[in-house]
Amino acid sequence: MARSTGQEPDGLDQDHVTIFSSAFGWMAVAWKGVSLTRVIFGQSTPQQALAVLGASEPHRPPRRIQGIVRRLQRFSEGERVDFSSVQLDLSHLTAFQQRVIRQCRAIPYGATVNYGELARQVGSPRAARAVGNVMATNRFPLVVPCHRVVAANGALGGYSAPNGLTIKVRLLRNEKAW
Repeated sequence: MARSTGQEPDGLDQDHVTIFSSAFGWMAVAWKGVSLTRVIFGQSTPQQALAVLGASEPHRPPRRIQGIVRRLQRFSEGERVDFSSVQLDLSHLTAFQQRVIRQCRAIPYGATVNYGELARQVGSPRAARAVGNVMATNRFPLVVPCHRVVAANGALGGYSAPNGLTIKVRLLRNEKAW
C-alpha cells in the first residue's frame, strides 16, 4: 500500500510523489496533473525513494495513480501487466528522445530489441549510441521497458537502476526473454 501523509494533491502544476514497497524494494512515482513525471525502484528504504526524487513527504495518490501503483507492484512480482494507457510527461525530452521512448513502449512483453534496431525503428539507423543514452536516462523504468533493449551481440548492455544488471536479468527472466 502506498504510504501517505493523508494529504490530497492540491494542484495540477506541481509534482506529487507517493512511495510503496514492491518485490524490487521501495518504489516511488511522481506525477503532475494526469501524467507520470518519474518512476524509481530498487531503493532500500522509503527515505531513499523520497530522496532520489527530491521529495520530503509522500502524497496520497489519486485513484488513477493508485491503479498504476498496483500495476507496478504486480509487475514486480512477475505478473504480465499492460502499462500502455499510462500517460507520461515527455515535455523534458527532445523530439528524437520522445520517439525513442514511444517506440520502446511498443516492445512486446517477453521480447527484446537491440539498440541499433530501436534506432532504425525511430528512423535514425546510425543513432544506436544516442538510443542507449535515452535508455540510460529513462525516467519511467518498467512503464517504458528499457530493460528489453540489449546490445547488438545479445549481451545485456547496461541498466541504470540500483543493482543494474542483476535487476535487468531478473526482469527479462520474469518475462521469459533471457
